[in-house]
Amino acid sequence: MIELLIAVVIVGIIAAIAYPSYSNHSITAHRTVAISDIARLQLELETSYDGGYDWSGLVSGGHCTICDSDSDRFSFNIVSSATLAYRIEATAKSDLGQDNDSCFTGQDKKITLTSTNIESPSDCWN
Repeated sequence: MIELLIAVVIVGIIAAIAYPSYSNHSITAHRTVAISDIARLQLELETSYDGGYDWSGLVSGGHCTICDSDSDRFSFNIVSSATLAYRIEATAKSDLGQDNDSCFTGQDKKITLTSTNIESPSDCWN
């Protein structure tokens, strides 16, 4: 009986140490996939440029049609403004805890890349 108790304690200690590490690595890996997808979207936008950018077939309702990212972890958007041709955004979702990524600062849980290659937040891109 004591052997079983010792085994349970050891498994509990290992689980207490391993799960947070696993969770952190999983969040980081999914962020890397999202950054790769942002680069893929930018490449598609730039190669199909014909006097303007058309992203209607790339992103629809937060879903990226050419991306590998898990839709439960990130939603994608491309926005334009008077001063910027486009900004690609990957917004972390809370469903699987992606919004707990340590690279985010403040309330904004977005990874962005602009048409002028400005990346933010910088901690997510490192």
